[in-house]
Amino acid sequence: MAVPDNMTTSNLTGQFTLNKTLSDPTDRILMLQGVPWYIRQVVSFATLTINMSHYISEEDTFEHIDTKQTLTGGIKGTEENRIFSGITREHKDYIFGTVIENSKRFPWKNPPPEVAGNKFLLEGWTQDTMEAENGVLFTTGSSKTEETNKTWTVDQVWGFEIFDGVKHYSRHVHFHTPEETIDAKMVYDYYGPLPPA
Repeated sequence: MAVPDNMTTSNLTGQFTLNKTLSDPTDRILMLQGVPWYIRQVVSFATLTINMSHYISEEDTFEHIDTKQTLTGGIKGTEENRIFSGITREHKDYIFGTVIENSKRFPWKNPPPEVAGNKFLLEGWTQDTMEAENGVLFTTGSSKTEETNKTWTVDQVWGFEIFDGVKHYSRHVHFHTPEETIDAKMVYDYYGPLPPA
C-alpha cells in the first residue's frame, strides 16, 4: 500500500512491511556483519514488519525515531531507537552486538562527507524528501570491532521513492568493510497506523 499523501519525513509514525520484490538482497551484508546462517535463512523467507514512532522528546528536545522490528518464523526482532542529535552513541543489539551510531539531518545542498558524491545515497528520492524543511534523514552505524571482531560501517539515507506510480518509504543502505562495499535499497509498503498502545 502507498504511504499516505500527507506523510513526510517529518513524521514517519506508522507500520511498514518490507517489499522484497522492490528491495535488494541483504544476505551478503548480514553475513559480513556476522549474522548466523540460520537467522539469515529465516530472514530471507520471513515477513519483516517495522513499527516506527517518530516524535520530539520533551526531555532532550531532539527528534526521535523508535523502530521495533518483528519477523514471522520465530526470530526475535530488534529495536532501533535513534536520536537525531548528531551525537555519537552506542547501542547494544542481540544480533549485531555493540553498534556505534550517529543520526542527524543534513541540508540537501550540503551533505556530510559520508554522503557527498555518493550517487546511490543521493539519487531516486521524491521532491518532498529532498526539500524537507528540516533536512534529510541520515544515519550511520559501525561495529565495535574490539568486541565483535567484525569491522563494518553502514550509512543510510531515509525517505520516499516512487515505484510504478506508488510512493514508498525507502532506505538507501551503503555498507562497507575494508575489503567490500555493497549498496542496497530497502523498500517498504505502508501497512497502516500504529496499533493503540
